[in-house]
Amino acid sequence: MRMKKSLAAILSSTMALSMLSVSAAAANAKPVMEDAANSWAASSIDRWVQHGIVEGNSDGTFKPYRSLSRGELAAIFTRMFGLTEKAENKYADLTGSEWYADAILKCTAAGILEGDGKNANAAAPVTRQEAMTMFARAMGMAPDASPDLSQFTDGGRVADWAAGYMAPLAEMGILDGVGGGRVAPDEHIDRASTMALLDKAIEEYITSSGEIALENENGFTVINAAASARDTEGVTLSGKAAGLVISAGTAADVTADGLTAGSVRIDGRTSVSLDGAASAGRVNVHAAASVSVGASSQAGEITLHGADASLSVFGSADRVEIAETAASASVMVATDASVETVAISAAQTELSAYGSIASVDVTKQAADTLVSAESGAQIDRVSTAGTGTTVKGAGKVSHVAVSDGASGVTVNTIGSKIDNNSSEAVSSGTGSIQPGHAGTSNGENSAPTQDGPSSGGSGSGGGDTVQQADIVKAPLLDQSGTIDADALVRDYQVSSTVKGDVTEVTISGEHLMKHQNAQGVSDYWIGFGIPAKEGNTYYAGYGAVPEELGAPVDSIADRTYEENGKTYNTVYFGLKDVDLENGAYVVVKNGEDTAAYRVSFQVTLAPVVENMQVWVVNDQASYERLPADYTGAHPWDDAYLQPENAAALPWLAVSYDSNVTGAVEIQVTKDGTPVGSKSHAESTVNTDRYQLWHLTKPADSEGRDYFDQEDAAGTYVVTIRKDGQTVSSEALVYAP
Repeated sequence: MRMKKSLAAILSSTMALSMLSVSAAAANAKPVMEDAANSWAASSIDRWVQHGIVEGNSDGTFKPYRSLSRGELAAIFTRMFGLTEKAENKYADLTGSEWYADAILKCTAAGILEGDGKNANAAAPVTRQEAMTMFARAMGMAPDASPDLSQFTDGGRVADWAAGYMAPLAEMGILDGVGGGRVAPDEHIDRASTMALLDKAIEEYITSSGEIALENENGFTVINAAASARDTEGVTLSGKAAGLVISAGTAADVTADGLTAGSVRIDGRTSVSLDGAASAGRVNVHAAASVSVGASSQAGEITLHGADASLSVFGSADRVEIAETAASASVMVATDASVETVAISAAQTELSAYGSIASVDVTKQAADTLVSAESGAQIDRVSTAGTGTTVKGAGKVSHVAVSDGASGVTVNTIGSKIDNNSSEAVSSGTGSIQPGHAGTSNGENSAPTQDGPSSGGSGSGGGDTVQQADIVKAPLLDQSGTIDADALVRDYQVSSTVKGDVTEVTISGEHLMKHQNAQGVSDYWIGFGIPAKEGNTYYAGYGAVPEELGAPVDSIADRTYEENGKTYNTVYFGLKDVDLENGAYVVVKNGEDTAAYRVSFQVTLAPVVENMQVWVVNDQASYERLPADYTGAHPWDDAYLQPENAAALPWLAVSYDSNVTGAVEIQVTKDGTPVGSKSHAESTVNTDRYQLWHLTKPADSEGRDYFDQEDAAGTYVVTIRKDGQTVSSEALVYAP
């Protein structure tokens, strides 16, 4: 059966979602309850009664204006989506004997309901922001990272955990407030508003097979085709939908033939195909479903959450993620298909590539991952921090990066460049790459590739002969003691290739922090180690090797570093004022022998200031966004809401991460005119720094930072100047 929502529901101005009592046996079709017949939401109530989603109370009444509890809300979602899987009961206030217990645990398993970390609060009335959040999760929506609810007069009162879900629903027209420009996030929602919300948001509710053309750019389609409805026809969809939910109760095969959908959530153990020129922005697979992306179809981000789920890509996808819960999942990228990134966090994942993949990232949570690059495949990079990762096949894998913490890694693809930054050897064909070294895989049936200057082996599979120099990463240490060694750089790697008389060295890393070397000089230091030898004289500089080397750098020979039983001299380069594209050089002379190293940098420098946020603190929710060291020392006090209080709200808050020590200047403009500034020294790095101003002069201004103005309304921009760099925030519009 297929029922489209009525036009009357579109005219309703509901905001959120709550729940209504659900009985054990719902009728297939019933008239509106007598006490709801004259309700403004009568047609919406009638729709969901006929679907058996709601039935009213035991006395035959509906009570449309009564608030709903979280348990009632969970019961409606359980029926609407055919939920069957239950989560383990970890709620302190849920014994399991309550009428709503199963529904609470089923919604928890589906990721719809989370509780407060301890209790489910199932008997508590649902607030509008709670209901909207649960609805958005049920639809598979991802929260907006930068939500804007400024169209509502009380949009600033919406909790951070809800704002990301409510903003896109408002943009779609599903959330349009309660009158007076208010969104009323903390108010309870009644039954009538709940039914109207569901009616407005769910354009199509499909319970049987057939071909259906959708035109729901701002609405959702839900398929709940139970096992009894399964047949050879299945459900075929075309057209447009903001979102598609294939419920846990669905057994019919689903084909999206040319469908354009913003999001797709798959909870049923069924087969789902994107065919024709179908496109989906985001696909979440929460069951052991079989999903395929056709040759002419494309998807943005596909995430497998369900164990034993399978995905076949014949077209294209931006990102495929195998979550930690998706054990034994399988992914196949077909010939002529392309995927930008595959991220693997689950155990026993099998990835088979016949087409092209730019990056495969195996996290530390993953175990026994198999990456098969079949004949004709191209994988640009595989990085692994997991255990038991195997990379094999006749296809091409250009680069394998083995991170610290990885173990049991095997690389058998011929010609793959391997950077081993783990503490264990990497098996490579018939040889191995030792910890801290780089090398090239020679395949399963070729001669081994050895470490060291005399290394090199020719693969019987046709790979090039490559020699690797005996070099290591230079250890990084901030001599000022303000930055932990582990925080100085991310993904720090050093690799090399010997070409004739020159060794080409590549130093790579991300977010390199400015720090102090042994001579007390602050710069973005990074480098590599060369085997120490009696009589070595070092020359180093930036750019190409000059005809005249100049004076030797004696400090290089004085610095030694022990690794794997060998001694190395370390060469460091400061990158603050360097053109990284021109690289650097090191020349080593020892008697009649000369060795040259050509150094290239693939390094990103940490910005002086990052992660800047600017917001107005005008209630408890926005107050809790302040850094923990502030809120811990100054817990929320309702007195902040009293205008006569010396610390009365509103405040302008700015928080940021500082990656260097030293003086900082913060300036604030309103509508282009300076209204305040603050300067001070900072002795820490990479911590939540903050600054607060009262937006108007407080009752007691002694010792307080404030803007000397009567009207706080306007557009604010915060600019931070530090270490010669300037960073400005996005414009913040405040309209109290």
